[in-house]
Amino acid sequence: MAQLLPKHLLRLQRWLLGVGKAGIWLAILPFFGLCWYAHPSADDFLQATAVRKYGHLGYLRYMYGWWSGRYTAVVGWSYFNPVSYGRLGLEYKLVCGLMLALLLVSLVVMLRGLLQGAGFAARQCWQMGAGAFLLLVYYLPSTAEGFYWLTSTFNYLLPMLLLFLAVGALAAMTHATTAARLYYHGLVAGLLFLTVGCNETVAVPVLFTVWAVAGVVSWEQKRLVGFPVALVVSAGCALAFLAPGNTMRLHGAPIGQPGLVASVQATFLFAGYCVLNWLGNGVVVVVTLLLVPAFARLARLPQLPLNRLTRHPWLLTLLVPAFLVAGLFPSFWVRTAPAPLRALNELYMCFLLCWMLAVYAWVAFAVGRAGGPVSLRLPGFARWALLAWLPFTFLTDYDNHLRSGGHRLSTNNSLLAYRDLLHGTAARYDAQLTARYQYLRNSPTLHPQVRALPEPCITLLYGDISPDSANWGNRAYADFFRKKTIVTRPVLLAR
Repeated sequence: MAQLLPKHLLRLQRWLLGVGKAGIWLAILPFFGLCWYAHPSADDFLQATAVRKYGHLGYLRYMYGWWSGRYTAVVGWSYFNPVSYGRLGLEYKLVCGLMLALLLVSLVVMLRGLLQGAGFAARQCWQMGAGAFLLLVYYLPSTAEGFYWLTSTFNYLLPMLLLFLAVGALAAMTHATTAARLYYHGLVAGLLFLTVGCNETVAVPVLFTVWAVAGVVSWEQKRLVGFPVALVVSAGCALAFLAPGNTMRLHGAPIGQPGLVASVQATFLFAGYCVLNWLGNGVVVVVTLLLVPAFARLARLPQLPLNRLTRHPWLLTLLVPAFLVAGLFPSFWVRTAPAPLRALNELYMCFLLCWMLAVYAWVAFAVGRAGGPVSLRLPGFARWALLAWLPFTFLTDYDNHLRSGGHRLSTNNSLLAYRDLLHGTAARYDAQLTARYQYLRNSPTLHPQVRALPEPCITLLYGDISPDSANWGNRAYADFFRKKTIVTRPVLLAR
C-alpha cells in the first residue's frame, strides 16, 4: 500500500489539474456566450447618426475638430462599429465576440513572447492565456462597459489589446537579430502610438512609463536606448491632447476645480481604494502566491525574455501605483470625479500586468542573490488549501445585489454572467430590445413611446433611454430611428 499510495496521489493530482484547466475555460465561457445577447446603447447611436451625417471620413475630421482627439478610437467608432452602418443585430454581437477573442489572442501572444525559450507548447500557452483572461475579467469593474458596449470597447478594451501585443513584441525583440530589431522597434512604437490614441487614461501613464524606462536603461547602458519609441509615443499624445475637439468638448467644464492639490489628494485616496478592492478579495494575492514557485523556476533561465525585461524590480514596483495614479489623475483634474467604470476596467488590467511583473522581478532578484538552487514553494498544506479555496470564489459573490456601478469594484463577474445566461435574463433582454427595434422601424409615429426594460441585464447593459425626451441619450436614439422624440413609459403602464 505504501508503494501504491504515491501512485494514487499522483493520479489524483493529475485529475485535479485537468479539472482546474477545464474549470478555467468554463469560467470564461459565459463572457463569450453573453455576446449573443449584446445590444448597442448610448454613444453607439450618437456616433452612428454622426457617421450618417458626415460620412466615415468626414466623421473623423468632425470628431477631431469638434469633440475628441482619440484618433484610434474614432476610427473604430466610424469603421468597425456595425451601428455606424445601421446594423443592430447579429453584426453587433459578432464584433463583441471578436473583440473578446482578440483579448485572449493578445494575451497568448504576450505570454509566448515573454516565455520564448522556456519550452512551453502552444496548448500550454493557450491554457496560460485563458488563465490570464480569467484573472483580468473575474473582478473587472464593469463587463457591460468593457465588452458589450462597442463605443467603450474601442476606447478602453482596444488599447489593452494593443498594449499586450506591444509587450509581446518588446519581449520578442530581445531574441531578434540586429536587422530584426529595427522591425520590432517600429512595431512596438506603432502599437504604442495606436494605444495612446484611444484615451487619456492609458495615454498619460504609458507616456510617463516609456520615458522613465528609456531614461533608466540609457543611464544603465551609458547610451541612448528607447528614445525613438518615446518620441513616437510623445507625438501620439500631442496629436491626441492638442486636438481642437478636446477644447470644444471641455468648454465650460470645471477644469482645475477643486484645485491641483485637492485633485492630487483625491487621486491618491481613490487609487488606494482601488488597490484595496482589487487585492482585498484575495484572488489576485492567492494566485500570485501559487505562481511564485513557477516564477522561481523561470528565473533560472537567463536568456528568457521575461528575465531581461524585469531586471529592475524597484522600477517595476514603483510602476504599480504610479501607473494607476497617472491614469486616475486626468479624471479628477478635469471632471472632479473618479474615472468611469470603463476607464477603471482598463486601469485594473494595467494594474494586474504591472503587479505580476513586479512580483516576478523580486522573485528573480531573490533567485539571483541566492546564487544557487532556491526553493520558494509553499508548504504542501498551504498550497492545497489555497488551491481548494479558489474554486469556492466562483460560487460566491458578496456584492451581487448592489446595482450602483460605483460600488461594484469587486464582483464575481463569472458568476453574474452564468446567472444572467442560465436564468434567462440575457435572453429576455435581447428579446425586449429586438422587439423595440422592430416596433420603431415599422411605426409611422414621430413621437413613439416604448416600454422600459422590466429586467435590465447588468452584465450587458450600460444604459437605456429614459422618460425624458430631452435627455441626450433619448435624442440620439430618436435621431438614429428618424423620430422626433422617443421616451420610455413605465413597465406597469405598458401591460
